Amino acid sequence: MYALVGPTCTYKSGIAIELAKKFPFEIVSADSRLIYKEMDIGTSKPTNDEMKEVPHHMINLVNPGEDYSAGLYKKESEEKINNIFSRDKIPLFAGGTGLYLNSVLLGLSIPEVKPDLSLRRQLKELTQKELYENLKKLDPKATEIIHTNDNFRTIRALEVIYKTNELFSKLKTVKELPFKVIWIGLTYKERELHVKKIKKRSETFFKTGFIDEVKYLLGKYGELDLFKQTIGYSEVIEYLKNQIDKDSLAEKITLNTRGLVKRQMTWFRSNKQIQWEYLDDIDYKDALERVFSLIEKGSLAKTSKVSIS
Repeated sequence: MYALVGPTCTYKSGIAIELAKKFPFEIVSADSRLIYKEMDIGTSKPTNDEMKEVPHHMINLVNPGEDYSAGLYKKESEEKINNIFSRDKIPLFAGGTGLYLNSVLLGLSIPEVKPDLSLRRQLKELTQKELYENLKKLDPKATEIIHTNDNFRTIRALEVIYKTNELFSKLKTVKELPFKVIWIGLTYKERELHVKKIKKRSETFFKTGFIDEVKYLLGKYGELDLFKQTIGYSEVIEYLKNQIDKDSLAEKITLNTRGLVKRQMTWFRSNKQIQWEYLDDIDYKDALERVFSLIEKGSLAKTSKVSIS
């Protein structure tokens, strides 16, 4: 199997689609926000036409507000792997959510911890700052991969720690996997070049109806924690509540996206199997050709058909 990974805003989605046109791939999304229906513009979700042209999996699974866990992602994506291989196709994982990727492709254990509603009620009585400080005391490394404002993941990490007496950051490989994964990573060496691209994308959002999308979602679902904890959506909510002005909107999204990139790279740096391609001196076309070359040098014939039990 193949995995095309990297932080946000590094051509992954577009390149994955072109790969699936050239090779016998079906794309398996590894993005924790693409699983939600109707969150389209702010997540840079593939268009309906793109998803008709090339098979995509693990996108548009649940409505905003419905629970979805990394454990469920692992279970459902493993079913997709078997299904894809059964059609003599090859799974191509593409995305930037390290926990999702590692759970499936590195055999990372996901604690089978059911939500504890009583514990969650107690935790929700604390402020996010207090919760995050508690997590930092119990598991400092967990705060390297969870944003200071991410209430859902902070509570989930604390829940896992309290229920298992194990560190959330110490999830371990539990079994040898029945397949080989070829990892290809896309990123920038020079952070400021990446920031320029992030800023350009942030500004583009507002030319494609993003504010209207957020208004629609708020009207349909209310001010969900999911929206407030998703970069882009949270800043637009602040703008709609007159907490920031429009001139500051793209700038704040860019700033918060930089923090996301840092957390994503924390996951990826621990994976020594990734072969990195750096985008500093090349454009999209060059990046595409380099990834094509990497795939062609590797033998698709060596990718064994497997079944995951």
